[in-house]
Amino acid sequence: MIVNPRVPLHRLVLSLSEALDHVHPEITQHQQRVAYIATKMARQMGIGQPDLVDVFLAAVIHDIGLIGPRNRIRALHLGQLEAVAWHSEVGCLLLKDNPLFARAAEIVRFHHVAWNGGRGSECNGCPVPLASFIVGLADTVEVALKRREPVLEQADRVRHLIQSRKDRQFPPDCVEAFLDVSTPEAFWLDIISDQIYGILLTQIDWPTIEIDAEAFIPIAEIFARLVDASSHWTAVHTAGVAAVAVALAERLGFSRREQCLMRTAGYLHDLGKLAIPTEILDKPGRLTEQERLMIRTHTYHTFRILDTIGGMRQINEWASFHHERLDGKGYPFRHRGEDLTLGSRIMAVADVCSALSEERPYHEGMPQEKALGILDDLVKDGALDGDVVGVLRRDYDAIDHIRRQEQEEYHRKQQSLFSLVDRHEGSM
Repeated sequence: MIVNPRVPLHRLVLSLSEALDHVHPEITQHQQRVAYIATKMARQMGIGQPDLVDVFLAAVIHDIGLIGPRNRIRALHLGQLEAVAWHSEVGCLLLKDNPLFARAAEIVRFHHVAWNGGRGSECNGCPVPLASFIVGLADTVEVALKRREPVLEQADRVRHLIQSRKDRQFPPDCVEAFLDVSTPEAFWLDIISDQIYGILLTQIDWPTIEIDAEAFIPIAEIFARLVDASSHWTAVHTAGVAAVAVALAERLGFSRREQCLMRTAGYLHDLGKLAIPTEILDKPGRLTEQERLMIRTHTYHTFRILDTIGGMRQINEWASFHHERLDGKGYPFRHRGEDLTLGSRIMAVADVCSALSEERPYHEGMPQEKALGILDDLVKDGALDGDVVGVLRRDYDAIDHIRRQEQEEYHRKQQSLFSLVDRHEGSM
């Protein structure tokens, strides 16, 4: 029996925020630290539920729009972030269509707007939420902290920095709230604590917002789009895997709810690729042994990220075991056939099928018979489940049509991201 997962929203978002740390390990926990500072400020300013939750949600994923080469993004966090506030627009674009994040999306969109004596209360004809200034101030504080220096020795410097920007970059009431909450040493020690995840859970009386199987799909898609946006070559891969996996699951008797879980797992199956440098993912030639081994770590990262959320065991197994083999020679856990459920076997076939059918730097999309021939060889070699491949073979045209349709729709969404990023990168 497959249990319908119900995941607390705040734990889900915290875990996915940690997933973004894999993209830029030199600034790990940046977003969680910003969320701590922003939440403390918001409470000091008398902001209550549900607005306090929106401040937290926006802060803990405020840099979700940082898409692009790692060396450029590393430079941003070394002092140039204000010059490229376009990432806020990308973040808003990723979040705004999900009802759970609609208000947080607007906060993210404007978190680099300057107050300018009140003139910044509007931007391009749109009202700027007070929460945007709270998150922006918290972001400035965290970026100003030098990670290799004792935090308490920096407190006065950072407080003076924020004071100097009062009524220019930040509203006076936000600055005063920060100065109030940042007086105790514990404030600064909490920011750099290794226990920041647990500390954040205590900052808000969390409402019971639980995500069921169907509601989880659009949240998973946000992170699928982020993973796929790291590489133009794999810009629609996740959608293809999810489409093929759901089509196979339907034909193998999975219920509607189980198909929802399968789609979510498909969207999350490559989440761990956030930890892999884009130059390796996009490399047109043969990978070195070191690069190959690095790519093989992505399923491990997927498993560990999803494992921290809780209540997602089935989704996690289906998402994370797609490179395991029935003969035990897969990775990263070397599971054998008896350890792999039908859902995991379906995902493995869907991943190979989609990868073979798509254009990649190292091969063009393969025609049906060639792709099926490779899948058959993998069955004979002990890698894939022959029954699942047989279902794919019997209805290949229909399943491939579904894949193409869903990838075309997904591509239209991705193009809006790529266009925004490319337009702003071209102006830098």
